[in-house]
Amino acid sequence: MNNIADELKIYELSLIYKEAEYNFAFWDKFDKNFNWDEEYKKALTAVLKTNNTYDYYLQLMKFISLLKDGHTSISFPDYIMQSEEYFAKLPISVEYIDGNYVITNVKTIVNQPIKRFSIIKKINGIDIKKYIKDNIYPYIYREKEDSCSYDAINFLRNGKINEAIELVLEDNDKEYCVSLLRTKGDVTWKYQNIELKSEEMKCVFSSKSLIIQITYDNIAILTIDSMMNNEIQKEIFNNYELLKNAKGYVIDIRNNSGGSSYNADCIASLFVGNSFKCDNSYYQVHIGLYKAFGIEYELDKMDEKEFNEKYLNNEEFKKVYDITHRKYYEHSENIRNIDRKIEKLTGPIAILCSPITASAAEDFINIMKYYTKAITIGTATYGSTGMQLHYDLESGGTLKICTRKSLSLDGSEFINIGFKPDIECKLSINDYQNNNDKVMKEALKIIREKLTGK
Repeated sequence: MNNIADELKIYELSLIYKEAEYNFAFWDKFDKNFNWDEEYKKALTAVLKTNNTYDYYLQLMKFISLLKDGHTSISFPDYIMQSEEYFAKLPISVEYIDGNYVITNVKTIVNQPIKRFSIIKKINGIDIKKYIKDNIYPYIYREKEDSCSYDAINFLRNGKINEAIELVLEDNDKEYCVSLLRTKGDVTWKYQNIELKSEEMKCVFSSKSLIIQITYDNIAILTIDSMMNNEIQKEIFNNYELLKNAKGYVIDIRNNSGGSSYNADCIASLFVGNSFKCDNSYYQVHIGLYKAFGIEYELDKMDEKEFNEKYLNNEEFKKVYDITHRKYYEHSENIRNIDRKIEKLTGPIAILCSPITASAAEDFINIMKYYTKAITIGTATYGSTGMQLHYDLESGGTLKICTRKSLSLDGSEFINIGFKPDIECKLSINDYQNNNDKVMKEALKIIREKLTGK
């Protein structure tokens, strides 16, 4: 992989530093021991030592990952992701299941006896959690570990073609070892895709992002795997009459990583009405004059007693200090108006969620939790949303920086925490082995209890 000019390395790293300095939403989360300027200097030394574009991007990722935010990231250029040198893949499919990295499928070219649903215990002789912590987390880490699993799996599988990787696997409490080579291009798998099932349902509508099924007792199951498809607005409203006749609703967004918040709001409007609060957020404000005042007055050298008195009792002083230290925010609270004259759907609601449930899907949960009595079931959501500042870097990759600090509509925090479910229900390896959708079964049980009053 070719290297790029030092001048471009310096410019792109400086662009990342500058845009985060002025636009990143969560500077108030860092204490005084975190020094962005010093981290920039370290990163500058590191990027100038890189000898190829791949390593250069790893250093950019390492720098931006210091901010620990799911909506702030660096992505590799396409030409790197298409390269056999760095993006050949281990011939296995891996899922993060109940705290373990589990092999759920194997490519047909593998001639070693890998048992499906084996747990990965070690990689090249290193415990998998230590391996990920030391070799992967520096480039992707957020504070919610299960939300890192998708990116961790991608890093785990990717690498140089024909590179041998030793795995220690566990099946039924017995360990065994395999050696795998990374491959490129082969897409045939030994096993059929896992299809979790709960009970027989009638499918009444299906598109690339929306499936509507009806149970024997007229409960509507809406499976929404993306908020990206703008057609979902039309699809959901075209099925209004069908949905109106249902007795209750299960909305499955366990595999929904987000998309358009407006699409999420349109779906929510079926249950909350045409006009509702959809945003409770803060954004950082920079005023150069105030920063100049802060530096000139040497606020950080002020006697602690005098500082505390002024900070608590002088609004102008407080504003100068907060702007100087990237801690001054203004509030945004938006009202969504959906121009469709329909009555709200009534009936008990259950929402299924997981650590994959992110961004606009979390915005949907935010609205539903605030305005309805919907019960959330599953595991805590991803814990990240917000408006991204997007740059296409000259070297081919992309930069995204979160500019909006979002709170739940009731004012509580969920970034790097997730929306915790009302009822925690976690799929086990045994559930996957038996195609048992325990979470959906729990949701249907609760809806039926509410309908019968038991």
